[in-house]
Amino acid sequence: MKKRLLITGLISIVAVLCGGGWAVAQQAPATEIVGGSGGAAFSDPEPERGARVIEVQVHSGEYVDSVQLVYMFRDGRTVLGPQHGGAGGKLSVFHLDADEYLIGVSGRSGSYIDSLQFLTNRRTSPRFGGSGGNHEFRADVPANAEVAGLTGRSGEYLDAIGLTFNPIRRGFLSAHDNSPESGQTSLGGGSGGSVFVDGDIPEGAEILEVRVHAGDFVDSVQMIYTLRDGRTQEAARHGGNGGRTASFRLEQGEYIVGLSGRCGTYVDSFQIHTNRRTSQVFGGRGGERDFRIDVPDGNRATGFAGRSGEYLDAIGLTYAETPEPHREFRDGRRNR
Repeated sequence: MKKRLLITGLISIVAVLCGGGWAVAQQAPATEIVGGSGGAAFSDPEPERGARVIEVQVHSGEYVDSVQLVYMFRDGRTVLGPQHGGAGGKLSVFHLDADEYLIGVSGRSGSYIDSLQFLTNRRTSPRFGGSGGNHEFRADVPANAEVAGLTGRSGEYLDAIGLTFNPIRRGFLSAHDNSPESGQTSLGGGSGGSVFVDGDIPEGAEILEVRVHAGDFVDSVQMIYTLRDGRTQEAARHGGNGGRTASFRLEQGEYIVGLSGRCGTYVDSFQIHTNRRTSQVFGGRGGERDFRIDVPDGNRATGFAGRSGEYLDAIGLTYAETPEPHREFRDGRRNR
């Protein structure tokens, strides 16, 4: 079908506050809206500057029941955008990597949105929804833009969908970005639970210990930091209250570079990889598949990211550039 871009301009609206972090009284320009003609109109408020979409949550069955974006703000907070549609359908989650952003959406529609796929600067998501629909559609944001939110119409189902957009954030224009590399890895695990990320880590803090509660599954994880003045500080604990306590303590000059393990609905087990060694296995013996997560070369982990509820549903790492004094320990040996 012929694609048309409908630039709406900046329109004053009353901002919807979903935990804070939304720009007041502005809405981003948008693509055309595709799908059916029913439902009530919606448009996501524009998030604060520097926020990025980290996942898309879709409930679907024969049709797409609802869709919702999850954002991460500069200070590490994660916030759910508004949910558009009804309460039915099975939840599916599409996670975006740290260097990834949304640029389009495609699918099939009739009276409702029958199916959806999301397009990023690197890949296309799985197809969410059913096999019906009379019309194929695709909506793309302009070149050098990224998705900021969703627009469309919804009721019991998602009736129609479009995309709001803003210029690509400077952090993605690596050729013009002189700041140290930092970000978040992909996640290993299931799609349940609530999003978390370790944020507000004091400058100069280093990971001293990883504390884990585990049984048949990994119940929870937690970082313990050493501050510049020698004090220790505990980050938030992510997960439930069950499991036996175990810990992995880092030596002087040691830092975390990756994780590996097994997962299914939850994280069944994992190990920590440092620049020197690999930890013991935390968790049980189950899991449907293996996963391995590594931070980019020249970086070290700064905290955990993932999803959690009663158990640890999914796990990943935040990272930042490795300070020069630590690089002599890279690959597990001291340079002489």
